[in-house]
Amino acid sequence: MLRRLPAVAALLFLASCAAVPGYTPPALEGKHENKLAKPLESGEVGAGGRYEMSANERAMDCKRLTGSIQITIRRREDPLGRQEASATSATAQTMTSPFYGSSPKTADRQTVYGRERAKIEAYNDELSARGCKTVDIEAELAKPPEGPKKY
Repeated sequence: MLRRLPAVAALLFLASCAAVPGYTPPALEGKHENKLAKPLESGEVGAGGRYEMSANERAMDCKRLTGSIQITIRRREDPLGRQEASATSATAQTMTSPFYGSSPKTADRQTVYGRERAKIEAYNDELSARGCKTVDIEAELAKPPEGPKKY
């Protein structure tokens, strides 16, 4: 009897995981949609190098603006993101980007950094205009990158 106990326990466990016949989970359609679950429409950098926020970005609250600034700064510190692509790789990415639906702008790392910098400055200006606590961008960018975390 004791030898059969593990087999009986496994069968009971598997039976409890089985779906109930005739059960259909309720549809998620028709429920209220979460505005935060949608991808954020991004603004554009103008000819003068100034970032113009989109309507969706202007609708963000202070907490989300601050979080976006912090995430962008931390992403710039990532060692994999700081590696420059070779000239061959950048040329290949620029030439093939129309086929994959991506932007040729992402091949030039300095252009990407300039856009991100203009974006976080525009976000910081928006925080200031709303009377929210701003982020000291210069101090954050001057911090040395953190090493890998040990868990």
